Amino acid sequence: MKRRSFLKLGSSAALAPAISPSLAVAMAAARPKLVETTPLGRLPSGTQHWLGGHLWGNRLQDWHCNNGRLECLQGDKTYEVRTAAILTRELANTHKPGRIRARVGLLTPNTRGFCGFLLGVGAGKLDYRGAALAQRAGGTNGGFMAVLDESGNLGFQDFSDQDNSMGFTRLEREDSVSISQVGQRKIQLDCHIDPVENGRFDVRLVASDAQSGEEFGFAVRTEVPAEQLTGGIMLVSSPPTDAAGARWWFSDIETGGDKVTAHPDRKLGPVMGCMHSLNCSGKQAVLKLSTQFMPIDLAANSNAVLEYRAVGQQQWQTGAERPIKDGYVAAFRIAGWDASKDHEYRVRFAGSAQALYSGTIARDPSQSRPLKIALYSCIIPTAKSLDEPAYTKLIPEERILGRYTEDNIFFPHNTLVSHCDTHQPDLYVFAGDQYYETYPTRYGRDTPQAKLDTLYRWYLWYWTFRESVRNRPSILLVDDHDVLQGNLWGNKGDATGGPREEDGGFKHDIELVKMVYRIQSSHTPDAYDPTPIRHGIPVTYAHFVYGGTSFAMVEDRKFKSAPDYEADRLTVTGELLGRRQEQFLRDWASMDPGLPKICLTASIWGSPQTDEEGNGLVDYDANCYPPDGRTRAVQLVEDAKALVLAGDQHLGLVARQYSGAFPVGDENAGALFFSGPASAAFWQRWFEGLGKLENAMGDDPNTGHFTDPFGNNMRVLATANPKITHAEFSDDNTTWGKFVADRNLKSEGYGIAVVDHAEGQYRLECWPWNANPARDRQFAGWPQKHPIEVLRS
Repeated sequence: MKRRSFLKLGSSAALAPAISPSLAVAMAAARPKLVETTPLGRLPSGTQHWLGGHLWGNRLQDWHCNNGRLECLQGDKTYEVRTAAILTRELANTHKPGRIRARVGLLTPNTRGFCGFLLGVGAGKLDYRGAALAQRAGGTNGGFMAVLDESGNLGFQDFSDQDNSMGFTRLEREDSVSISQVGQRKIQLDCHIDPVENGRFDVRLVASDAQSGEEFGFAVRTEVPAEQLTGGIMLVSSPPTDAAGARWWFSDIETGGDKVTAHPDRKLGPVMGCMHSLNCSGKQAVLKLSTQFMPIDLAANSNAVLEYRAVGQQQWQTGAERPIKDGYVAAFRIAGWDASKDHEYRVRFAGSAQALYSGTIARDPSQSRPLKIALYSCIIPTAKSLDEPAYTKLIPEERILGRYTEDNIFFPHNTLVSHCDTHQPDLYVFAGDQYYETYPTRYGRDTPQAKLDTLYRWYLWYWTFRESVRNRPSILLVDDHDVLQGNLWGNKGDATGGPREEDGGFKHDIELVKMVYRIQSSHTPDAYDPTPIRHGIPVTYAHFVYGGTSFAMVEDRKFKSAPDYEADRLTVTGELLGRRQEQFLRDWASMDPGLPKICLTASIWGSPQTDEEGNGLVDYDANCYPPDGRTRAVQLVEDAKALVLAGDQHLGLVARQYSGAFPVGDENAGALFFSGPASAAFWQRWFEGLGKLENAMGDDPNTGHFTDPFGNNMRVLATANPKITHAEFSDDNTTWGKFVADRNLKSEGYGIAVVDHAEGQYRLECWPWNANPARDRQFAGWPQKHPIEVLRS
């Protein structure tokens, strides 16, 4: 039934009251087009998982562009509401008309499901990137969907019901006209948002023949509150709830009207970002830079070119042309870099003059001023998985988190990043676990799309930090979750012992592991000894000089022995850093005489964690094991007079670690370790001395001498425990692990390490993620100041 026929019947006195449309619906249905539309932009040609600069697909592997058409690739059971966010368009909080339309069709005729538009994601309270993650389950601030199903029914479905997140309740409407079975038809789906009285809106969904323009179906939702039409806009393809079903395609996406605001600056790609490092050791500096591309069509563009020029110069110099390798990354290395000058850089495709991404390479600050180092680790984009249909409390003290609120959607971590960047760091250190294998979505590591699934998580990390690292050097350490393992005993790559993580080795596809090192480490300084371990897995331990400071980066899981649970914990022997890295640290001790030394590693080489009674906890994953390997490692950094910066443990902590007995009378004895807090994590750890430890720092009850269950001695100088005590957590915990989702109960943030050459001291700072450095305090126990000790030639 055509819309004009519907209206004619609606005005007939003979029409039965049960099917008579309301006057409001009749008026809405008869309303002419209030705005015209303009195209969003052409979708990429060829076949690729990058959807073009305007769109972001959830998940990466669930969508591709195929010769100018956006196609959903996932219609399996439990993969409802696959979404592609329109990044450059947003529903504004204004009482104006708007319009969104697209051509749609079924990729899988004779299957059930629906497609359409998801409107009002985030309710205007989320960053557009956070709103762009909405998928599968409805929840607080989820908005509503305007949809067409396989039978031609048009209507509106709720996506904001947190208590019935997979129900997609059909929202009350007066009536609609079906277009009958979609089949192979190409349909123009047109959503009109019309302002009406009292600040509300009518929403009309109209279906037309894509070729002729003949209108043959519509639905109307009247009196929609303004708060439901503010926020993100997404395209939706979905099978039925809890069943396999339809996949849909989209093309010719257009928007219009003042209600739909355009944000061209939000376009994403084809380059996600660039990272670089600068090694000023020796007479000639070495620049290494990696360019992370989106999953583009490599048949069309397979090589990238790096160009640079000193600031103030007009002529660009060609640095190199390099292939875009597996993981969509191109790696550049330039020896003889003039580190005394600021430079601009830009990246383009080979054969094209168009710059795709640009930034600056800052001059080496040397010792002209204090060197500021930002320390991050362990970051999840969401408090709970978006694939999890029901959100419940893990412990009674938690709040129920609104699914599409800032309580659950941390990404893109604006507060954390902006607060850290106010310190104006000279160097960013990311000490591992850049992402986790179950956030924001379920495991994808054992699927045929494992690489794309990993890249999906990696891109969220990059999207968070790309502006921070665009113009400043960065160092990344690959840790266990980065290679999709909860724990990693690398064992030099030997995985012959068995399938469990505890058996040692890398447990997932080796080509995927190599890709991870390629995307995260291609820009880091040259490996000290680049000989790969088994299966050709690369090593990244390295030495470099920057900011008048000598750095060593080591890999404290790659060579680590698999645990022996039957052996005596205090006498078992094995490897932590391995003989190669131990020799490297011996060599490093004599390098760069007179310079401060900092060792970068993933974990803290000890297990300063306690239960509710203050007893040490056995944790073979903490790099306290094996104790002889740990003792050798601590002795080596102590011999080098090095400060050690680490992450991994989710617990901000400063400790003096000892290779033997507790020293007497020397406050600066031992190796100084600073483990930064998790930036955003789920697993919690505590170090609670409960006032029982000797040699505490002042009146802080959670400091003092401590011997972990592996016999390793240390003096804890500061801790940033969760806001809930271990006893409170243990009383109510019903999970198998130490999970806390509510950020109000955790202590998360970042570290700052300052090398003050003039004062001859390190200043260690530990900041909560939401503390404004201009007015707020650090975690209790910080800042700390410690003398710089150097070795002379």
